Amino acid sequence: MTAGLTPEQLELLKVPHQTCQRCGKPTPLGVGLCDEDNPGHIGAPGTAQLHATILGGVIVGFIGLALLGRLALAGVGPFTSQLSDIRLQSDGSIAVTVTVHNDGTKAASATCRVSRGGVPAPDDIDFLTDPLQPGQTLSYQRQSLPPGADGLPYDLTRLAVRCT
Repeated sequence: MTAGLTPEQLELLKVPHQTCQRCGKPTPLGVGLCDEDNPGHIGAPGTAQLHATILGGVIVGFIGLALLGRLALAGVGPFTSQLSDIRLQSDGSIAVTVTVHNDGTKAASATCRVSRGGVPAPDDIDFLTDPLQPGQTLSYQRQSLPPGADGLPYDLTRLAVRCT
């Protein structure tokens, strides 16, 4: 273990020390490389340099992710939607027919939500459409759950649909 060490390195073994990051020989505290692996005694980067490099990598990563997302989503949507048919059921639930049109240049699925007056609520009708080709229109029939004991009845004149 101590073979090949200089007297200075042997002396370092008796006090707190670090080890060379390349070969494992003892080095003084704050020195990352021994004299053999760092003959020019080039210092390690400062903490500001290290953190700036990490921050730069994170920023470049976010920019790359944004560009990738932009390329993947280009031409998707917008989707126009409307309520074609609305019927109140005897149990207080509603049955709706939603017509969705893909105005984009790529085939994509739309996420649709039928809500009371455009305000999202837990009992809204949410669904994902089949992939719509550019310019294609499809209709979907969906039914809500009946309102609970403390739930408000559906006002058919205030229903709204939005597909994204």
